[in-house]
This record gives sequence, structure tokens and C-alpha cells, in this order.
Amino acid sequence: MDTFQHKTLVTKPYDLTYSYYLSANFHNRDPSIPVLIFSHGYPDNAQMWSGALPHMLKSPYPIILMDILGLGHSSKPTEPKMYNYKQQADSIAQILDHEGVGKEKTVIPIGHDWGSGVSQRFYLWHRERCLGLALLSLAYLIPNPDPIDLDDLNKATARRFGYPQWEYWNFFTAPDAAQLMEADLLRFWEVNNGNYPSNIPGEKGRDIWMREMFCTLGAMREYVAKQGKYKDFTVDLKPYAKDPKLQKDFVERMKRDGFAAPVCYYHSLRDNTMLEEERHLSRSKESMTIDVPMLYIGQTGDWVCRTDLMGDAKDQGLVTDLEEKVVDAGHWVLYEKPQEIAEIISEWVNRKFPVKK
Repeated sequence: MDTFQHKTLVTKPYDLTYSYYLSANFHNRDPSIPVLIFSHGYPDNAQMWSGALPHMLKSPYPIILMDILGLGHSSKPTEPKMYNYKQQADSIAQILDHEGVGKEKTVIPIGHDWGSGVSQRFYLWHRERCLGLALLSLAYLIPNPDPIDLDDLNKATARRFGYPQWEYWNFFTAPDAAQLMEADLLRFWEVNNGNYPSNIPGEKGRDIWMREMFCTLGAMREYVAKQGKYKDFTVDLKPYAKDPKLQKDFVERMKRDGFAAPVCYYHSLRDNTMLEEERHLSRSKESMTIDVPMLYIGQTGDWVCRTDLMGDAKDQGLVTDLEEKVVDAGHWVLYEKPQEIAEIISEWVNRKFPVKK
């Protein structure tokens, strides 16, 4: 990211500072070439894309890398309502206006994890600006007019998938979660990046660590706090996660920034802070339909953001031009297989939105 220009903008109406990075070709860009807007997830920052960038920068497409709210160098409010998707979408629109990006079919949002949520809701709230949309890990979340009840949600997913998909929200929204994660940052690094092949018949050899940590009652708390069956157990790490620099960067960043702000993403959904906006988006099929070319990249080892969840939107006819790719990797695929992800995105962008010579 050495060639990128770092900038910030205070967005209205809440005076929140958003940090972002512009590629070297941004200011002399051809207005006919779409701008790619990359948004990371939890608990990352814009640097998450750095492994993919050498392959992406071979293309003529100008790039904006976002530090999403609560992470990186963006503001870190601790009020869950500040993490409203519409507020974040409107803030990105203000950045585009500030940087002179046109308002008609000029951008392609690309997001991973919570950045996928931000990107897809940017499309729904500012669809006139979008030529396409690319989502990694988190499939299209169909706008929901009904309040979320976390217990009911986990019971429903346990019936559907055989495990409570969102169990880890109970840890992230606990009063002491931020303190526990900050007390041993490398321990939480292991939670996210462990390697634990299954011995269970039918899934032998498949990495099940994410399911064990994120989708098993109380497991994440026990591991972070070294309690229960995890008191004397340390998981092996995926090869990329053993990189001392990657570990050091994570520890230094989260020691500086803490988790009190990032966990607000989970509070914001659990507490239904976006219910009005979701009801507005769900008012008609037309308002929920993604009618531009869309790319979805899922991972075989992602037990939370399952690769089959895009099926819900397909079954309802809410995606009109969808391409799906599945990568043999875990949730943090931008660290694990950055080149493969870059090649998939680049091929799709160049094919769907070719630059006229």
C-alpha cells in the first residue's frame, strides 16, 4: 500500500472521521473507468487487502480502500446506533462526492465480512452510483422487516444447519468481551486463525475450528479466557497466521484501538438499531433486487458465512446477474489466498466492465 495516498474525511451528520486510501492512478483516472471501493471486515483494516493489491494494481481501475467505522484509522464510536448501514453508506457517498466521483454508474463496491454488509447496503441505498457489486464470505443479506431475536435465530439455524450459526454473538455482545480479548490478543488471533482438522467420519480432514469457536455454546469465551476444556489447550495456526509480522501488526493495532468499538457491529444488529431502515428496504421486491452484475466468493472453511446462503436470494429472484466462486480456504481468505482472490475479482471486473481502448 506504499503507493496509496491516505486521506480522511469528517462525514455528516454525526461528525465521524472516515479513513481511506486512494490508488496512485486515482486523481488522473479516466471518468469512464469505474472506481473499485474495497471494504474489509472484523477485526481487520484496509491493510487486509495488501496481499491482493499487487495483482489488482496491474489493471487500470482506480481504487479506494476503506477503513470501515470502528477499525483502522476511522472513528471508533461506542454507540451501536452509529454502525447503522445507511449511515455508513451515506458516509461513503460523501467520500465519493468529496473526491469528485460521478453519481451515475461509476463505482463497484467490493467487501469482505462486515465490509460485505456495508458494500451491499451501499448498493441498496445508492444503487444509481453502482455498476456492479462483489461480496466475499458474507452472502447477500435480504432486508428483514422483522426484529432480530438472537436466541430464536440460533435455534432456527441449529435446525437448518445442525449448529447455532450466530452463537458467537453472545460472546461479542457480552459486557466483558472487549476486555477479555484485549487481555490476550494473540489468544484471540488463534480464535480467528486456528487450524483444527476434523476426525469425524464424513468430514475427516476438514478444518472445523471456526465451527468449534464460533458456533459452539460458550466455546469462544472458554478459549479466550483459557477456561474449561481449553484451559490447557492451544490450537495450531494456519500457515499464514504464523507470520510474525502479521501477528505483530494485529497485536499493535488492537492494543492501540481496542475492541470496544468493533464489537458494536454485533450490538447494532442484536439490538435492532437498523430496523426502520431494513423495513424501508424490504417494502418491495424491486427495492431489494440487485440488478447489476454481482460476484460472490465463498470459502469451504467458513462455517458462519456459508457458501450456500446465497441460495436464499436466488430462490426469491433477488439477484439478476450472479456469478459464484468457492475457494478452498477459511474465512480470512485475504490473508490465506490473496492472489487467488485477486485473480477472481480482476477476471470478473475486466470481463464484465472492460476498459475501452
